[in-house]
Amino acid sequence: MKVYNHKNYNYVHITEIPKSEIEKIDFALCADPRESLESFYNRQAKKPSVLTNGGFFSMQDGTTAFTYMDEQRIISSQGYNTGIGINLSGNLVYGKIGEISNLRDFVSGYPCLIENGKATNSTVGSEINYNARRTCLGYNDSTIFIVTVDAPGVNFKVLTQIILELRCKYAINLDGGGSTRELIDGKLITSDIYSRPVDNVVAVYLKKGVSHNSVFYRVQVGAFLLKGNAESYLKKVQGLGGVYKGSYINKDGLYYRVQVGYFSVKSNAENMVLDLKKKGYAAFIKEETK
Repeated sequence: MKVYNHKNYNYVHITEIPKSEIEKIDFALCADPRESLESFYNRQAKKPSVLTNGGFFSMQDGTTAFTYMDEQRIISSQGYNTGIGINLSGNLVYGKIGEISNLRDFVSGYPCLIENGKATNSTVGSEINYNARRTCLGYNDSTIFIVTVDAPGVNFKVLTQIILELRCKYAINLDGGGSTRELIDGKLITSDIYSRPVDNVVAVYLKKGVSHNSVFYRVQVGAFLLKGNAESYLKKVQGLGGVYKGSYINKDGLYYRVQVGYFSVKSNAENMVLDLKKKGYAAFIKEETK
């Protein structure tokens, strides 16, 4: 498994999982009516290697939106019945829920982005087609892809282009905005500003013995004992615009650390440090091993 940031959009996290390394993939409902990813992860007897938010739901009462199936039980059937399912053999399949046989789980795409290797150019979801945080699930014959996008976000055109670059055969947009969140071995790789409880998740379990440790780099511009001071400084950094709009606070021990980016390529972090220093910020790199 590989986890890295897109070369042109350092706030886009790409998780590539070879199918040969997967023991199980699952679309699962959270505790009713909603639950944080951390809570879902902590209560599992067998922990997923990768966990991200799933399909859309009602912000008012947590009701599952569009068409969704869990363990062969249809939870919701509110239109938009094209998406990605998991059949009884444990494989991802794309199509309409009434036309795919032997389904175990299913989640609608809103919208569906890639079909048979080509952009769908769907008008579904046009009302949310603006720069936003995103969660996307895709696959081809050999690999499953999870793409999570932090602030300042992307629109569907950019997201589709990123997915096409990965040579996905099928891909769908899942819930985004404050719902977008991804854990690798229980550790957060997306911004910790957002922790919205969600209705359902996508969980991937790797085979025993598969190695997937990775080194990541955060760029730090300040550390504060008081949360209010960190929040004030965060606004200042975000005011730089561009990629810095995605700056965040990372609570680490006693300190609230104001940080930018989450890079798998060190040179990308180094370039950001140089840019911040030119702007008058005493930035440096914090290295983490996952």
